[in-house]
Amino acid sequence: MKQINRLFPMLLCACLSLAGCTGSGEKQLEKMRGEWVHVKGHPAFTLSETGGKYTVTRKANIRGKILETAYQVSEQDGKLFIETGFAILLTYDKGRDRITLSPGGEYKRVTNPKNRTR
Repeated sequence: MKQINRLFPMLLCACLSLAGCTGSGEKQLEKMRGEWVHVKGHPAFTLSETGGKYTVTRKANIRGKILETAYQVSEQDGKLFIETGFAILLTYDKGRDRITLSPGGEYKRVTNPKNRTR
């Protein structure tokens, strides 16, 4: 009986901490909204929210035409993914304000949209 009395508070604490983790991906996505450029010149993308769903819109210049493609962002097992037909892992470094796509490389936030530089 004493073991159960000691075990119950630990289980309750574990359950509450796990419950606090739900929705953390959505909070993280909210901080990541904006325009992002690749550090080595790959096509830029915009992370935006429409109707409660987050999307990544990739812009590429192909033969003088701007081609925009939108992909939905989903959360699975606490990790963020871009759904492109295969999973692209999306991670955010808050300290450096950088997004890393795996595969895809590192992106930095655009603070001056006119010049697309940081």
